[in-house]
Amino acid sequence: MGKVEIIIQMHECIDEDILSDFLQEQKAEVQHMVKISVILPVYNEEKYLKQCVDSIRCQTLQEIEIICVDDGSTDSSLQILRDYAEQDSRIKVLTQENRFAGVARNHGMRYAQGKYLSFLDSDDYFEEDMLEKMYARAESMEADIVICRYAEHCEESGALRLPGWSFEDLFFKRKDIFCGASLYCGGIFQITKGWAWDKLFRTDFVKQCGYVFPDFRSSEDGFFVYMLLARAQRISYMDDILAIHRINNACSLSNTKERNWMNGFVMWQMIGQELKKQGIYEVYKQSFLNELSFFFVWYLDSMNTQEVYQQCLEYIRNEIEPEFQILDCGKDYFFQEEVWEWYREAVNG
Repeated sequence: MGKVEIIIQMHECIDEDILSDFLQEQKAEVQHMVKISVILPVYNEEKYLKQCVDSIRCQTLQEIEIICVDDGSTDSSLQILRDYAEQDSRIKVLTQENRFAGVARNHGMRYAQGKYLSFLDSDDYFEEDMLEKMYARAESMEADIVICRYAEHCEESGALRLPGWSFEDLFFKRKDIFCGASLYCGGIFQITKGWAWDKLFRTDFVKQCGYVFPDFRSSEDGFFVYMLLARAQRISYMDDILAIHRINNACSLSNTKERNWMNGFVMWQMIGQELKKQGIYEVYKQSFLNELSFFFVWYLDSMNTQEVYQQCLEYIRNEIEPEFQILDCGKDYFFQEEVWEWYREAVNG
């Protein structure tokens, strides 16, 4: 007879509060046997899926669960996932109608039992010691969020390369443990990008904040990531390159933004409004407006049609500038003068 069974049989002789606390501790102990829940949304990624899943299965940290959420795939992705689940009991396969990656991640989070949450896109992959290193840092620093560096896998050449920007180090006073407000200029929007796959999140912290991914077709992760960064009291940054992000993948939703071009703007408006709601907008205002303007330069440059490009410009002029009054801040407010000049010219026509 197990310890829990004995306690339950003797419950008439034990204070109910003590029994309740004991059972909660037992539940937490079972849950935290799973150190990390890796959540993987999948939609028609049969070409890259095995490399992605294998990179998770073969992690040096074994106490993980892999929650795969098939988002209505029409290729062999779902069967590939089911085959993996038969081989590895740590893999759980969930299905849903096609509602995009954000909804799939939310679906997976509802089933997560790990102490920490990790997210991966199904065309990307991890270095084999990523989760072990991220977990060790999170535990030693008691961190709400851990961030690592990443490399880009160029689909055309197969080569790995580092991202093209390198000024994020200018915003750190220290990297081992910090909060956003302690960065120079509150620079959470400069030290990292608003995607989830190069970060580890403490599950209880995510639940406490209550944020989920919006149901956008694209630009769905920025709100979730940046708002957690803004509210975290303990963040740790690692210089290790542990995640590999595939670029120039023609099938990626990020390469078809024209279909739902407004999502990128709405995402940033949601962040600004939530920062104000939480009473921390002024802490992050300079960082936020700088990244907002930089995003617009990149976003418009990525549009493939003149029609959508013009629609984006009109949205900036009629919606974004009246709401955030970026021009009122002046050139000296901006970290990159060329971004300020572009934004000024775009708004003034």
